[in-house]
Amino acid sequence: MKKIITYFCAFFLLMPQISLSAEFNPNFIITDEALQNKDTMTVSDIQIFLEEKNSALADFITEYQDGSRQKASTIIYNSAQKYSINPKYLLVKLQKEQSLITEKNPSQKQLDWATGYAVCDSCSKDDPDIQEYKGFAKQVDKAADVMRGYYEKVSSQAWIKRAGQTYNIDEQDITPATNATAFLYTYTPHLHGNQNFWTIWQSWFEQSYPDGTLAKTSTDTTVYLIQNGKKRKISNMTSLITRFDPKLIITITKSELDKLEEGIEIKLPNYAIVSSPSGYYLLDYDYKRKFDSYDVVRAIGYNPAEIMEVTDTELSEYLPGKNISADVKDLTGRLVQLKGTNNFYYIKDDTYAPILDKKIIQLNFPNLTIDKVDNSAFNNLNKTEPILPKNGTIIGVEGEATIYVMENGKKRHINNEETFLQYGYNWKNVVWISFSAALIIPEGQPLQLIEQLDNLDVVTTSDISSL
Repeated sequence: MKKIITYFCAFFLLMPQISLSAEFNPNFIITDEALQNKDTMTVSDIQIFLEEKNSALADFITEYQDGSRQKASTIIYNSAQKYSINPKYLLVKLQKEQSLITEKNPSQKQLDWATGYAVCDSCSKDDPDIQEYKGFAKQVDKAADVMRGYYEKVSSQAWIKRAGQTYNIDEQDITPATNATAFLYTYTPHLHGNQNFWTIWQSWFEQSYPDGTLAKTSTDTTVYLIQNGKKRKISNMTSLITRFDPKLIITITKSELDKLEEGIEIKLPNYAIVSSPSGYYLLDYDYKRKFDSYDVVRAIGYNPAEIMEVTDTELSEYLPGKNISADVKDLTGRLVQLKGTNNFYYIKDDTYAPILDKKIIQLNFPNLTIDKVDNSAFNNLNKTEPILPKNGTIIGVEGEATIYVMENGKKRHINNEETFLQYGYNWKNVVWISFSAALIIPEGQPLQLIEQLDNLDVVTTSDISSL
């Protein structure tokens, strides 16, 4: 096995960079910051991109709005700058609607209706009412214009989908997390079309790691948590070791890290008691749990010198958790084993949760001891869902050769050793759990490498062969 691993490591050092895949979340396709960042590519960058894709657009010149003749790269850049829309969005749009980035010999109709603007699924492209939008330059311009228009009119026009509202898309309830995601559904009200957009965007412009990944570069000791497509700087060692397992840190290139947007910095250690103008709180991972009073803090036995002063702004990044009263005994929860059995549970507040495999205890609760109890320990407690391995942990199934990474309560199959190593994972960090425990964990989308997009069917406006 060591020889195989050594061979693969050496092999991948010589390989060109391969895009990594995340899992499609229909509620969160793209951030507002990403959609509106007009300065991600220069004209030269766009031209080089088209040439690298061997796109017919690399040499395509057509009439521009001012009557001049311009290259496709210039038209894309100018529209992005004019409406403050990311040129990467326009490139993905051209591919999703008419495959124009990878098409070697596009038809005139593909070029004329390049972004699908003004064309509905059942509409005829010969309709006299839409001829004013015909032409490559007009299509690119309108694709950027309509997105800017959504931002300007979303507060006054109810028909424009918006973040936080739930919509039924293809018989599935979708609640967009960002306005940018909502606007994609406004423009293309179908799941398949927007998943195609996301797939192309991820393949071309994102280096995606599962939520919960801990990452650093080879030239900097700063560790980041990758969460919801953003990198969250972990500002001190105490915050790192009280919330995460440092063994799971992977090393990625600086260019990969730079592609990720900055998220909220993680500054405070886990299970710290903090004081703010609004009261006293216990920080419990991503939650802030307010103490009923300072007397409750004192009764627990915390040293006043250990209480950290923070602002309410610093606490705003935490979600509100359950309040802590004088009746709460174990702030960090309690691990128990039912006497005479191999059954383990995690008790917290008024709930208890089964633990699927004893090895999950070491993953999730390395600092808690196990107490043996009888059935009376569960009196007046409510049973909740089983405890699953944390985000970012690598699990294997005993008796099988299958390896998974955990992300948001699902296990994502790592389909081969090539993928495992390309993501920077370490064989020593694989935790082997029982088949029965693995069976209960829901299955997510496989974790795989996306090496090319040429064979992806991404056309959504119409069947190109019929044009």
